[in-house]
Amino acid sequence: MSNVKRLLGVLVAALLTTFSLVTPTASAATELLPDLRMKKPDGFYIQVASNGERRLRFNTVVGNYGAGPFHVLATRPDTSTARMSLTQRVALSDGRARSIVIDPAKSYAYWGGDGHSHWHIDRLQELTIRKVDDNDPGVLGPVLGRGAKIGFCFYDNTKINLSLPGAPQSARYTHCGVSTATQVTMGLSVGWGDIYTAQTNYQWIKINGLKDGKYRIHVRADHRNNFQESSETNNTAFTTIRITGNTVSVVG
Repeated sequence: MSNVKRLLGVLVAALLTTFSLVTPTASAATELLPDLRMKKPDGFYIQVASNGERRLRFNTVVGNYGAGPFHVLATRPDTSTARMSLTQRVALSDGRARSIVIDPAKSYAYWGGDGHSHWHIDRLQELTIRKVDDNDPGVLGPVLGRGAKIGFCFYDNTKINLSLPGAPQSARYTHCGVSTATQVTMGLSVGWGDIYTAQTNYQWIKINGLKDGKYRIHVRADHRNNFQESSETNNTAFTTIRITGNTVSVVG
């Protein structure tokens, strides 16, 4: 009997040792998604171009308020291919990243197109103008015009909120590639934004034929929802303006 007890004691000790070496399974990594938002457009003025166009010009800023960077990799097989395919890289909490291939029918990268020597992402922003009802400011008319600019290079060039968790104190994304590149990385770090000033090429909405009155300028990031974000409901901002002849004033 004593031998049996001794054997059982040895087996129990071995089992306890085995269980003590087993560690709990690590919890699944979470996605650190970006969150694109637009600042309210400002800096409005009307330009009368040499061809007679009246152009409403203004500043736009898109920023990343999310938990992780907005990181887009553009690639092409060779320099004779005009467009680059896009892949979004979503950071994970364990240091890895998840790749999301963007449908090339919905968005892609292309070179130049607006007088700038860099690569652009097709339709990352949308700019529109709508008439505000004179009697009820909550009532808007149909879209009367859209921004002439349709391609956007984006990188860390303006500080939005560097106190956000994970926000780097210096820019990490700094350019949009050269013409001979077969791979370009664009992005917005947490707490950083990209500004397009009113003087930028094609940064306007054509307003020929619009009567004097109140209008609302809407700006929206990723209006086709091509990219993964933590929220798709906060991508739009707007400013109400009054146009009088060739002057513009902000209302409210």
